[in-house]
Amino acid sequence: MEKKKKGWKLGQDSETKMIVWFKDGNVRTMYSIDWRHKLSKTKSRETGLSRFRKKIKEYGPLAGTIEIYDKATGQRIAKFYEGNEMNINAEAN
Repeated sequence: MEKKKKGWKLGQDSETKMIVWFKDGNVRTMYSIDWRHKLSKTKSRETGLSRFRKKIKEYGPLAGTIEIYDKATGQRIAKFYEGNEMNINAEAN
């Protein structure tokens, strides 16, 4: 009997998550896809973030606020408004 290979699971194995608050009132949470294909041996945080940035360009001005969080720590690592990246360090002051 052949052993079935396990693949990566979205959400569970994702390094980051992105929350999008659209101007029409909808809110959507997405998890990063940090691997090239389901049975990849490795995953890369940069791969997932690059896919998020592509999605942010696609949404552009339809999205009011977009925030990206590190799933392990819960810390916000990036914030965008209408597709433009905001300086999150300036908000702390």
